[in-house]
Amino acid sequence: MSTWGNAVFWFGLLLCTLVGVEIGGTVAGGLHLVDPGAAGVGLFVVGINLIPWTAIAGFALLFGSGRKAAGIAEVRTMHPALARIESSRAVGEGPDFAVRLDLTVAPDGRPGYRVWSTTTVNLMDMDDYRAGRIVVVDHDPEQPWRVQVRKRPTSEWAARAALAKIDSAPVETMEVEPKKVATARRRRARPGLLAMDVGLLLSVLLFWSQFSSAF
Repeated sequence: MSTWGNAVFWFGLLLCTLVGVEIGGTVAGGLHLVDPGAAGVGLFVVGINLIPWTAIAGFALLFGSGRKAAGIAEVRTMHPALARIESSRAVGEGPDFAVRLDLTVAPDGRPGYRVWSTTTVNLMDMDDYRAGRIVVVDHDPEQPWRVQVRKRPTSEWAARAALAKIDSAPVETMEVEPKKVATARRRRARPGLLAMDVGLLLSVLLFWSQFSSAF
């Protein structure tokens, strides 16, 4: 891994450690173990708001360094294309939920291929994602498994989608993320989780006196 990749990895670990500290501080604040007054409440509110953002940033950096270690470049340019929905399946709940799509992507000037993609759909728009529908997607020609449904296509692409007819590509053309990338991602997740545990331990030590006095 390059020097830059190492820096990204260690900064990601630092952020994951901070997540552990924030979790411990949030629990302490929620139980009013640090201060039975406003200080404990403030610690809880600050922690509960910081945890998700710190975790996202930390693991994003770890996963990014894992992709570099696997020799896979980050996506720089995504190109629009039309795609046929072969099947769709909700994998979440709520008014805005995740939908798993089996797509036949038909890039201009290139053979069509199958790929799995997940997008967030509002319950009122679910009919637009039923099997057989044509949608506009963004794809990376160099990493064809990277496909994202475009929610607001331009008028030109929306018109093309309304008139297009796309034949289903064989299942054998399914593009999936290379195993070395997935393996690198998992390897980067493990030290991140360990760093969170270390941060949680540090937070317990940091607030130990408050814990003791509370009991």
